[in-house]
Amino acid sequence: MRIKIAIILSLIGFLSFGQETKLDENGKLVYKVEPEVLDSLYFKALNNRFDLILQSGFHYVEMNEYGNRIKNSNVSDRYKFLTTNELIDLSIKEKSTIDILRVVHKVISKDTIDINFEYIGFKGIRKLHFYKGIRFKKAEITVGCGATIGYQPDIRFAFDSLKNKWEIIENRFIRKNEE
Repeated sequence: MRIKIAIILSLIGFLSFGQETKLDENGKLVYKVEPEVLDSLYFKALNNRFDLILQSGFHYVEMNEYGNRIKNSNVSDRYKFLTTNELIDLSIKEKSTIDILRVVHKVISKDTIDINFEYIGFKGIRKLHFYKGIRFKKAEITVGCGATIGYQPDIRFAFDSLKNKWEIIENRFIRKNEE
């Protein structure tokens, strides 16, 4: 009896070894990317948006988890990273809707990451609101449609193992001569 239990436990141990891969709800592999790598890719993506850098005025970037980490890096001075309260105050002051740039990523495989940019409309309203107590300011947020063309990345990065660095292989905002 002890020998059978030992064999069964040994088989379970051998067969489960190396099974640390995680699957999402669709059964696809989930790849873990280090935060430092994501920060550098966000930094490169923002600095490669020449259409935004060359425009006049500031572009406000949403202060999500990634915005907090990259705001202190050497990003172009055309970008301002503001908190939600600062955006509400700015919208009330300007009496208009502010477009905020949301920067998100999608891990395609262990050596391919897409960085996507979305615009969010942000309008601050000053009046009396009753939500979890008395509030004097409120934000209305509008999110744009992703279109019906299907998924198209804004900037795609691939890891070049020969150079040991991430390279941009697709940038929707820069046109090439053959297009």
